[in-house]
Amino acid sequence: MVVKVVELRLRFIALMAATGLVFGYWDTIWNHYEKWTRPPGTVHAAASDVEYYCPMHPTVIQPEPGSCPICGMPLSKRKVGEKETLPAGVVSRLALGPMRVVQAGIQTSEVAYAPLSEAITTVGSVTYDERRLARISSKTKGMSRIEKLYVNFNGDSVKAGEPLAELYSPELYQAIQELLLAQRSAKERPPAQSAFGRSLLGSEGEMVRLAREKLSRWGITAQQVDKILASGKAEYKVPILSPISGIVTRRNVLEGQYVAEGDALFEIADLSHVWVQAQVYEDQFSALKIGQAVEARVEAYPGELFRGKVAFIAPALNPATRTVDVRYDLDNADSRLRPGMFATVKLDTPVADTPAFRSRLAAAAPREPHAKHAILTVAEQKICPVTTLKLGAMGEPVSAEVEGGKVWTCCEACPPKLKAEPSKYLARLEPAPKDEVLTVPESAVIDTGTRKLVYVETEPGVFEGREVVLGPVSGDVYPVLEGLASGEKVATAGSFLIDAENRLNPKSAVKKKGEPTAPSGEATRSAAIPAAAAHRH
Repeated sequence: MVVKVVELRLRFIALMAATGLVFGYWDTIWNHYEKWTRPPGTVHAAASDVEYYCPMHPTVIQPEPGSCPICGMPLSKRKVGEKETLPAGVVSRLALGPMRVVQAGIQTSEVAYAPLSEAITTVGSVTYDERRLARISSKTKGMSRIEKLYVNFNGDSVKAGEPLAELYSPELYQAIQELLLAQRSAKERPPAQSAFGRSLLGSEGEMVRLAREKLSRWGITAQQVDKILASGKAEYKVPILSPISGIVTRRNVLEGQYVAEGDALFEIADLSHVWVQAQVYEDQFSALKIGQAVEARVEAYPGELFRGKVAFIAPALNPATRTVDVRYDLDNADSRLRPGMFATVKLDTPVADTPAFRSRLAAAAPREPHAKHAILTVAEQKICPVTTLKLGAMGEPVSAEVEGGKVWTCCEACPPKLKAEPSKYLARLEPAPKDEVLTVPESAVIDTGTRKLVYVETEPGVFEGREVVLGPVSGDVYPVLEGLASGEKVATAGSFLIDAENRLNPKSAVKKKGEPTAPSGEATRSAAIPAAAAHRH
């Protein structure tokens, strides 16, 4: 009896344990049952650990090998769940349904050419126009004496032809006497009758001419000589006249002072025209050129701009400050600008003329207008006008006859789109307009610190994270060096949300949000985006 009771209890325990194991491992048992009961030769798509996809159309995924229904390329093999291989320059791809795009507030704008200027702001100062400076020196031989001064202080205004001082010089007084004597002799001497006599004695005015020339070399003007000849008297004091109108910047003599030949008496500056000199550092020097726009502000006149064009760039660098002097000319008829004033100078350089863009244009092959595309080779065209990818990146380039010329594309899927909208895509092969560069809004750029990304809408709701090379920001736009083409649409509002979605849920890169899951027994990944969706890379 005891044995039977123990045996009964053990049977009950064994039955309960078996029932628990069946419930616990029901999925495994059922999978094994399906495997055993499946008809021979039939392999479920989910049981395979490999899949076949199109490198050019990642949305095309099939469980069996074959060709892409869009471009006809042979499908590539990969393991299920393996990370998608993206084209060079594309770091991510995300597909969003129309409702998600509206909810995220995503807005796009086209990449287009525009004239941009790179501004260099530096310090400068107002200086004299060195072409309008005059130094009056003593030209008479020996020692001369200043008899009278008409200029009593520095800063006094003078006009051209006004006397600055009166000078007495024995040598000058003697030269004036010789002039008058030559004049009287010419008048009193009878004219020579023969040619020999005229050659021996000279003409009547020859001595007067030589005397006039001697006085002119000593700084006596023709008007002063005429006045002396008209009066017939020699004044022992001769006025020194100002050669230009301006301001006396330096008076080096006093009344009664003796001066020697070559001594500087006065310095005069014409302030009706001044220079503005700026100092530009050597790392910005390459952006300068003669004739570019420049403007200055001075504290004396807040809010007022003094505009001009660069007239001179110094040929040598200042080794102490590591700067180069740049100047431009300004009219200053009202004498508002005074030499010595500090100025904030801003130089505008067209971005198309900066070294980065100049070198890029120099490296690019010359392009002809699209009417002459028949003469372009693959090496000359370089990029596909539809995808902007480098020709050869997706296999052998494919040619298409468009508008009477041959255009190269990267795959079989590009020619239909090219022929449908030729003006849109052929514009990408045209050279940039003069003084314009490709621009992208600043709001579309995500700066990670090591690289800059923009999200390009390749088809409605599909955004590619593309690495780009940009120039320095100008206002609210960036100039584009590499990575974008004219006419492409970039996300300007909501780009950070797209980037966050890619980082938080990278596996959803090719599946539109909000779309139903594929039915059982079908390849779920191939249902993510319709196979007939617009072509993208």
